[in-house]
Amino acid sequence: MPDEVELDEETLAVYRAVLLHHRTDAAGLAAMMDLPEQRVAEAVERLADLSLLAPSWEEPGRLRPVSPDVGLGVMLQRERQELAERQQRIEQSRSALASLAAEYTAQTRSGGLDRSEAVVGIDAIRSRLESLAMGCAKESLAFHPDGALTEESIEAGRPLNERALDRGVRFRTLYLDSIARDRTTREYAKWMAEHGSEIRTSPTLPLRLLIVDGVTAMVPGPPQGAQPTALVLTSPPVVQAMLALFEAYWERGTQLGRPADRSESGLTPQEHELLRLLAAGATDEAVARAMGIGVRTERRIVAELMERLQASSRFEAGVKAARYDWV
Repeated sequence: MPDEVELDEETLAVYRAVLLHHRTDAAGLAAMMDLPEQRVAEAVERLADLSLLAPSWEEPGRLRPVSPDVGLGVMLQRERQELAERQQRIEQSRSALASLAAEYTAQTRSGGLDRSEAVVGIDAIRSRLESLAMGCAKESLAFHPDGALTEESIEAGRPLNERALDRGVRFRTLYLDSIARDRTTREYAKWMAEHGSEIRTSPTLPLRLLIVDGVTAMVPGPPQGAQPTALVLTSPPVVQAMLALFEAYWERGTQLGRPADRSESGLTPQEHELLRLLAAGATDEAVARAMGIGVRTERRIVAELMERLQASSRFEAGVKAARYDWV
């Protein structure tokens, strides 16, 4: 669920001051309201997230207050979008759980077992990943939705990948588009590609995923206290579902090093996905996290899209984007 941005009492007081005194600089407002400048700056940022402040046409780089009537409409629209998104997630979860329940029941009645293994703790997870890598004979498929890789993780995985490549294992890996901005991850992905791996990127990825030889899948599990967990799945219907998910994202992915194709509207896949997430009610922080980019980068892209749409607010940008079939 997207992080919620609340209109608390202090934020409302800052909005009232902006409306009445026509200024949005945090320092001036802080002096006027006798509040710490940092708290006022945070309130201004929340107001911008709520579309109660919008970029000024007369003074580029500054913000202007949005009418309370318009702001109320924007907030109500956001609430409706979040409710619709929540209902969609609930229905998707219900359908998935119903399918798994039916499969589990069928296995139980036929004397089968629940083919899943819970792995608890970072050390245990890494050991299981090493075991799967050592046993991989044909193909390794993976999603990396966390953005940049660390030097530690790269050096830990490189020897295993080298041995797998020597055995003729085929690697197909999807990273986020944002790795183009990280030299370490980009160079490692390029190294893998030079050694025969197929690398593509996507604006977002739904989860961390590893599929080995089409028969075993590993995904994150629910945390146990402070300990991370992973689930190793070997049930054929579940693994087939994971394979279908991978192939769907793979088909839409962009080959590493190749410029992303633009749509008829001139948008890149990353821009399309950003608009889709915003239309679903996600905050700047949630969008940036999903896409593996910084909040400032996300806001810069939003500002560029608003300029292309000639929109003075996010609400207007959303209306125009829908009108032009951008989302």
